[in-house]
Amino acid sequence: MIGTIQITKRLNLQNTRTKRTILAIYIATQSIVVAVSYIIQRRVEAKKDTTVLEYYDQPKPFSKEKPKLITTTHMKYDLDQNAQARMKALVTWAVMMVLYFKFDVVRPLVVQSILPLKNALESECAQIHLFGKRALGELSRPWKANDPFTALTRGPQNTKSRKD
Repeated sequence: MIGTIQITKRLNLQNTRTKRTILAIYIATQSIVVAVSYIIQRRVEAKKDTTVLEYYDQPKPFSKEKPKLITTTHMKYDLDQNAQARMKALVTWAVMMVLYFKFDVVRPLVVQSILPLKNALESECAQIHLFGKRALGELSRPWKANDPFTALTRGPQNTKSRKD
């Protein structure tokens, strides 16, 4: 993060060629993030893991709802988590495009060229379905929230997995 800020301080962000290069790099990395997401989706679908997963989904912060018991399969859970990550990447892409084309903001594109790719490759889905790690320990489902706010507001999740 600090390195990207230092890089942007040294770039001439008023130069049209520099802006276009940064935009091209950003679009390329976002394309890689979406491609990784689709590769993960195909691998999850190919495994067809029907192990039943039961866990309590915590309600939204400050709501009076009780935790709901969610019953799903590993395949469905992984597909849902992957789809959420892909949607988050696409929303970020849309926001960045508005910032760039409407407000001529370039600096966040440099940071967003690195972080989403890093997050996609370090995600639990990628660790299991791209890099072949076993879903044990921190990779056991359901996965902990990656963003600090959600992690602080969610309670512990009780889980059970069983093979049908």
